[in-house]
Amino acid sequence: MGADIFESFGIGTDLIVIVLAALVIIQFILIFVLLSKTSKLNKRLTRFTTGNDGANLEQVIMKRFSEIRQVVKNEKNQNNEIKAINDKFLTTFCKIGLVKYDAFKEMSGKLSFSLALLTENHDGIIITSMHSREGCFTYCKEVTNEESYYILSEEERLALNVAMGTDGAEKAAREREERKPEIGF
Repeated sequence: MGADIFESFGIGTDLIVIVLAALVIIQFILIFVLLSKTSKLNKRLTRFTTGNDGANLEQVIMKRFSEIRQVVKNEKNQNNEIKAINDKFLTTFCKIGLVKYDAFKEMSGKLSFSLALLTENHDGIIITSMHSREGCFTYCKEVTNEESYYILSEEERLALNVAMGTDGAEKAAREREERKPEIGF
């Protein structure tokens, strides 16, 4: 009955067998081509996963992940150390203001000075040394939040301003220029 259908179209059974045999041969050729491509891919994968020293890709990946974990751990340690340094920095003297002057008019050479040492929070001390013919007098005043419990002299206030960076530098420069002895003929 199946042969009658093909014969009604004018196709013989010999032709059907030849076409089917050709299809089987084409399938075998495709299977061999696919097998050779798979073999090549397996060889490439084997080459990729094994290095020159025989280490495979899994070992390399595990080593890299271990290194990444170590880098993250080191970063956390460094961040903690940086935080500790920053905390310590808040209590160290990091702002300095120095004003040299003549405390007494009979002496020259600007041997007297006021030195302001402040932390980041503007806490600290002002050391003043006054030089005269009779001797040198040094004293210290405490500074808390930019202010002192003691009355500050003009030079001490200027040193404090220089340390805080509030227009003290320009004012100190003007003061120095005004106090320079004039040389005249």
